[in-house]
This record gives sequence, structure tokens and C-alpha cells, in this order.
Amino acid sequence: MSRARFELVSVKEAAAEAGLHANTIYTALQSGELRGFQRKARASWRIDVRDLAAWLRGEQVSA
Repeated sequence: MSRARFELVSVKEAAAEAGLHANTIYTALQSGELRGFQRKARASWRIDVRDLAAWLRGEQVSA
């Protein structure tokens, strides 16, 4: 059985890929509209590229 490989990107990388401002990505993360995680409080956000793609398609990304 093979596991699906995933790639994590930073907010800056996600914004560049999406053609959006980083603040837009931060807002979506903080509201729960886009799923991401921080290893500890105040750490950098990491976003799975599959979640980013789904969010950009307008799909609801559940936590």
C-alpha cells in the first residue's frame, strides 16, 4: 500500500502560487477557511498544497 505524498508550503509560497497577498492567506488560515498548522504557538504556518488547491477551487476544506 502506498501513501499519498504531500508537500507543505509557507504562507509566502502559498501566496505566490495563488497570486494573492500573504495577508489574504493569513486571514483564510485564521478564520479556518483554509487549513494549515503551526508546530508551536507563534511559529510559521505550513499549508498542504492539496488543501491550498482545494481552497482556490472554492471547495470547503475541513479541519
